[in-house]
Amino acid sequence: MKFSHLLRGWTLGIAAAAALGAAGQAGAAWPEQPVRLVVPFAAGGTTDLLGRLMAEGLGAELGQSVVVVNKAGAGGSLGASEVAHAQPDGYTLLLGTPGTQIINAYVYKKIGYDPVKDFAPVAYVAQVPNVVLTHPGSGLKNMDDLLRTARAEPGRLNWGSPGVGSSGHLALEMIKRMGKVDIRHVPYKGASQANNDLLGGQIDLSADNLPTALPLIKAGKLVALGVTSAQPVPAAPGVAAIAQSVPGFELTSWFVVMAPAGTPQAVIDKLNAAAQRVLDAPATRERLATLAAQPIGGTPQALAQHLQTEREKYRVLIEGTDIRPE
Repeated sequence: MKFSHLLRGWTLGIAAAAALGAAGQAGAAWPEQPVRLVVPFAAGGTTDLLGRLMAEGLGAELGQSVVVVNKAGAGGSLGASEVAHAQPDGYTLLLGTPGTQIINAYVYKKIGYDPVKDFAPVAYVAQVPNVVLTHPGSGLKNMDDLLRTARAEPGRLNWGSPGVGSSGHLALEMIKRMGKVDIRHVPYKGASQANNDLLGGQIDLSADNLPTALPLIKAGKLVALGVTSAQPVPAAPGVAAIAQSVPGFELTSWFVVMAPAGTPQAVIDKLNAAAQRVLDAPATRERLATLAAQPIGGTPQALAQHLQTEREKYRVLIEGTDIRPE
């Protein structure tokens, strides 16, 4: 072998070792400045509540401030796009949802990022059931009432959702398909608009994350007909799972910490370990229980597998509807 070839090989080897060493040092030193956790929805919703809970816990575990930044718009795509194109240094993170990581790619022609290639999985925070809601004047008390009415008068009931492709819309599509009923979809531009019209009796039905809806349910302003988890949840006593009336039904929302693709593995591992300690803390579990949220945790690899499984589930669901990119 020529000396020039040997020299080139040594040079490349030294460069690679130096790069690995630098990455390791970066992981060991990180975080040296505040970390931004982008919540891609407005303040006050379930994503925001969970984001602030995790930011507080991660800040304590990492010894560095974790600042929540709300950047809403386009079903979460604006905030997700910002993180996707941020420097992959561990200082900009996303609290992702089914919308940002899967659904939006089916709903919008351009979302500004690739939900698979542009992110690295970090931590699975929690899953939260949705709840089907009606106003007290509807006379509906449970899912059996809803299904009975929808079958007796096809097309009479209407269902407001935060928008086309939202979790509330997809819950409706699943109920229509699996329950063999005809219910009209009324898309709004956000959950607050749908809830306001439901409270006022302008629409018959809606669905929302259970943590957001709980105060209205407890105040008697809305009636919970069923939760979208496979089993009833302690935070909503007396509310049956939809699966009791529609066997096999399950559609929960989930919340995950994602980093820009290319973030050093040492940083991801450090973040994941910190997130796991936060989720294991009794105080965190108590606060999550009040939000009807189930802590999950696990490795980044397990989260990657979860996302892959969910992508296939939502692909089958969405392709069976009339949802088209807008």
